[in-house]
Amino acid sequence: MGQKVNANGFRVGVNKNWTSRWVTKTGIETGKWIVEDEKVRKLFIQRFVNNKIKINAQIVRIEIERPSPRDILVLVYCGQPGLIRGKDDSNLPGLILAINKIVGRKTKVNLQILPYENVYWSARVIAREIADAIENRISFRTAQKSAIKKAMSAKVVGVKTLVGGRLGGVEMARSEGYSKGIVPLTTIRADLDFAKENARTTAGIIGVKVWVNRGTILDKGLNNQITPVKSEPRRAPREFNRNREKGGEAS
Repeated sequence: MGQKVNANGFRVGVNKNWTSRWVTKTGIETGKWIVEDEKVRKLFIQRFVNNKIKINAQIVRIEIERPSPRDILVLVYCGQPGLIRGKDDSNLPGLILAINKIVGRKTKVNLQILPYENVYWSARVIAREIADAIENRISFRTAQKSAIKKAMSAKVVGVKTLVGGRLGGVEMARSEGYSKGIVPLTTIRADLDFAKENARTTAGIIGVKVWVNRGTILDKGLNNQITPVKSEPRRAPREFNRNREKGGEAS
């Protein structure tokens, strides 16, 4: 049953924390805040992850905290923070105003745009890249293989992809996916990231699912995700003298 369960929800409370963190007094307030959190996330996705206007800030995740009913903290982890901030943080006032329209003008908004070290450790970024490629009429097989190659070059332990729908425009819907490395779906201590995205094509919507295994977590506690490894800088090619290499002396 591992493939039937959302890998993120399966690990919440064990080694993954909630993306929305707050406590309410009434059920009415709970429902209101859930809807507001979803609208805030859609605000950033529609503005900065949009294939139609060719913009992709590579948003990994959006966390929302409410220390009090009149305060909200929005943490946006992304690979391209400059696209969201704008030149000299010119976009931040407009974003804060848009969030205030959702949560109320009396609520104090604290917006933080945080960089993410390696976006190909994120299943959401990989899934969105595959979906954008399919929307741009690239073969779904080529899109998946290219995304898997980029993820494995980022030194992940394993990655698995699955696309489903009217693949290639055929009448009968089907699913097809690829996998490379180790992707243990039922191992809770595995730092497994999961994401779903939709590709809107002329033949209909094609669903994209991605699982990324970052490694094994042995420590207890929330938010113990494994951090991406920085890529080593390329070394300059060695300069040598062919005559010296053969044992002779340079002329």
